[in-house]
Amino acid sequence: MRPIDEIILKTQRLKDLLAQVPEEPTYDTWMDQIHELLDDREQLLSVHGPDLKDADQTVIRQLVDDSQQIARLIEAEHQRLGMTLGTTRQERKTVKSYVDPYDDVDSNFSGLFDQQT
Repeated sequence: MRPIDEIILKTQRLKDLLAQVPEEPTYDTWMDQIHELLDDREQLLSVHGPDLKDADQTVIRQLVDDSQQIARLIEAEHQRLGMTLGTTRQERKTVKSYVDPYDDVDSNFSGLFDQQT
């Protein structure tokens, strides 16, 4: 298999994975697969980058377009995670205020009680 073919396969696999964001139980596995493919692809590009100038220019343009699409999909997922994290933080703060609204109040009231002699 030529290096360009392996890069194309990893690029296509990345696009396919990013197009299907899984639910919570398998999200971490999905994210690990994304990171692994990105690392493998980056390594292939760094090793075989000079060889790619001899490849067909339409293939190179397709790889560039796919890379831009991957970047957009990753950015969209990053934004979604940011919104989810913000919502979770707000919910946690709201729940905490309902659970113990006096959590931030100093609880040392011993000076208010009379001492028995």
